[in-house]
Order: sequence, then structure tokens, then C-alpha cells
Amino acid sequence: MEVSATTLNLVIKLCNIRKKMRWQIRCNYFTSEGEAVFNILFYDNYTSALKGEIDFIQSSEEVLAFRFAGYEGEKAENLTDLLLDLINYEKSFVLEK
Repeated sequence: MEVSATTLNLVIKLCNIRKKMRWQIRCNYFTSEGEAVFNILFYDNYTSALKGEIDFIQSSEEVLAFRFAGYEGEKAENLTDLLLDLINYEKSFVLEK
């Protein structure tokens, strides 16, 4: 099972914005239709606290569920859109300084 290069690049970009996060991607389970459901976990580098989590179907990159500390936007249907929204959210903290 593979995750797209675009997804990996966006996850890396998201974590590099403030250099305070690390990430982990894993396959959680397979649906009854045989589709792989992946989970991306985001951790704070200093406290190891879970900062965010995204569950998505690998083949279509449809987002099933997500939560991300402080983010109150609506759930995007597509993983790429959600990661771009989170990147903009994280950049807003950098611009405020």
C-alpha cells in the first residue's frame, strides 16, 4: 500500500512550517470493500502530545474524519484540499509574529 507523493510532500511541508511537529502514516484497516483506510498522526516535537489526526481512504484520498489542534474549519472531502487548508492555518501563526 502506498500513499501518493503529493500527500507525502504536503505532510512534510505542513510539519516544516513551524518545525514543531512530526508525523506518522499507517494503514489502520481495510473496509469490507477491500479499500485501505490510512491514518496520519501529527505529534508535537517537544511534548509528544498528539496534535492532529486524519483518517482517509487510500485509493480515493477521501477524508473520513480529522481533528487538528485549534483548527475549526470544515472537513474537506479530499485529502489534498484538507492538507492545503491546514498548511494555510499553520502559516497564519508564522505571519502573526
